[in-house]
Parts: sequence; C-alpha cells; structure tokens
Amino acid sequence: MKPNTTKQYPYVGDLYGYTIKKAPDDTTYTDYTLVPQQVSMLLSVNLLGDLVIESQSKMQLNSYIKNIVDANGEQIYTDGEWKIFQTAPVLGPMGLKAGYRYRASIIAGNV
Repeated sequence: MKPNTTKQYPYVGDLYGYTIKKAPDDTTYTDYTLVPQQVSMLLSVNLLGDLVIESQSKMQLNSYIKNIVDANGEQIYTDGEWKIFQTAPVLGPMGLKAGYRYRASIIAGNV
C-alpha cells in the first residue's frame, strides 16, 4: 500500500507538454501540444513567489500549466500561466516514491 493514498490534490490545471522534433535541415525545435492534459495538484507558494506543485503526474521541464482552478472551479490567478523550471521526486517512508514536486514561475496572467 502506498503511504500517500489519502493525500488530496484539490487543484486541477491544464498541462501543455512538448516533444523535441528534428527539422529537415537537422535543427531541432520544440513542438508544444495543442491539446492539454488535465492534472491534479497540491499547491503552495514559496518565499520567492514560485508556485510549488506536488502531483502524481509526471511533467516535463519547460512545460506550461494554465487554467489552474481550485476545488470550487475558480481560477487561482486570472489568466495565469506558469512555466515549470525545476522538478524532483517526492521520496516517502519505506523507500517508496510518493509523487513529484515541481517549481514553476508565472509568465503570463494578471501580473
């Protein structure tokens, strides 16, 4: 049994991941998805103003999160958009991975 099965993830957001593709001229480019993946999260804010995200979902560095809503369905920040710049696993007791923790900075919205 996983120790975090009772942990609640009350926030939901749209995650825009990407793939790295190769152009015909051998250059690479980032192709962001147009259809987001919905992810559940536990959120907090650190002293630097970064959004600290804990989730069971894997998210890529430099991916974007938009439309984060709380348990009432209200946006936490009007038209907010965050870019993930740090990721780490959450290690629980008994040597088990308990999810992932991310840090994201706001790049768009009512700032």
